[in-house]
Amino acid sequence: MALFFVKDSRHHYRCFEADSSGSPSVRFSRAREAWEKAKEKLMLLPQRVLRREQAFANASKLGREETVTVFCSGLEDEKHIGRKFRLFLHKQRTSHLLALIAESLVLPLAGLSGLLPGPNVAFYSLVLLMILQWRAQRGIRRILHLPREFRPQTLLEEWEAAVEEGRREDFPLLLERIERELGVVKARKILERPPDRRRD
Repeated sequence: MALFFVKDSRHHYRCFEADSSGSPSVRFSRAREAWEKAKEKLMLLPQRVLRREQAFANASKLGREETVTVFCSGLEDEKHIGRKFRLFLHKQRTSHLLALIAESLVLPLAGLSGLLPGPNVAFYSLVLLMILQWRAQRGIRRILHLPREFRPQTLLEEWEAAVEEGRREDFPLLLERIERELGVVKARKILERPPDRRRD
């Protein structure tokens, strides 16, 4: 499995696969229309969130002998970036656990909306989100226990240097190159965000 671990334009690390195409898969039942609408709602999540969740969920399928390749900028040595990546995974595991607890408390209330006419999209959307987060939680655990190989990429180094120096005018060209040369689908939606006013 290959992951990207890169800072976005607000200096926050993002973790994603080059192309997590497709949507979360579930077996549909009698309420097919509600599941379809719920899936459409789930796909409206911001790309930086959706792609992270999909990457982690895909990691849950990895075998015990596989290695996780992590593409990074190379601005920091492997030991330092390895520590940051591990800390990132631990934070994600904690936030996923808290989110699942909160969602499980809200789930019965969402189920009550089934009393209203029409498909219960709120309930099914929440269920789909919980399934995705549960798979992501399992994937994070799997990545933490698998060997990881960090591979610096010159293009990602150029991107992070531009981010550190605040060269926003260089972002479009660099993101286009990341999409074209590294095969990262929708890199712009993952890595470019409006400027954080607090940093100014």
